[in-house]
Amino acid sequence: MADRIGDPFGFHFFALPMPEYADIRPHMKTGDLLFWRNHKGGPAIGYLERLIVQAGTMSPYIHVGMCWVEGGRVWVMEITTRGCAPRLLSLTGDFAWVSAPQALSKSALWRAQSFFGEWTYSRWQALTGWLGKLSIGKDLRGQCAEYVLTVLNDCDHLKFANPIATPQGVADAALMQWQAPLVHVFNPKRDSIFPPDRDGD
Repeated sequence: MADRIGDPFGFHFFALPMPEYADIRPHMKTGDLLFWRNHKGGPAIGYLERLIVQAGTMSPYIHVGMCWVEGGRVWVMEITTRGCAPRLLSLTGDFAWVSAPQALSKSALWRAQSFFGEWTYSRWQALTGWLGKLSIGKDLRGQCAEYVLTVLNDCDHLKFANPIATPQGVADAALMQWQAPLVHVFNPKRDSIFPPDRDGD
């Protein structure tokens, strides 16, 4: 356990020790969900957009991705303003983790990977997801929560009923429908969610 103290809800009502990534890593599997809070890196416009998402959803979470474990390495599959691609989880800084009840099916994993380099980020769809008006997976433009939900919709044992396409909406669905805890993880490899030249959504 890290000495660092984390507050799961972004408030100061209570605090719990955060487990370290090295301790959590052996328990992670493909299909687990990963969430991040806001950060101060990247262009000013990106930081402003993240603040708007955070305020509009009344949530500390501004990004969601999906775990992919392959060849002894752990990746996050995600879509950002740079497009849809995998990234090593060890480089992403602190995150929150929800363990899926079962691993993602092979067909759903193939679908997730088929979007790499194909899906592009849409600020409009980020807004419609927040408003609850988004048609999930209707085209190759989207946002982080839509990408995750599109993949889960291909996996009958993991998909959610009537989720809201925002990071907090995905977290709420996982907590309620998977009956799984949300664990905040201390990942000391990096202080920010994205490298300096990469913005989030």
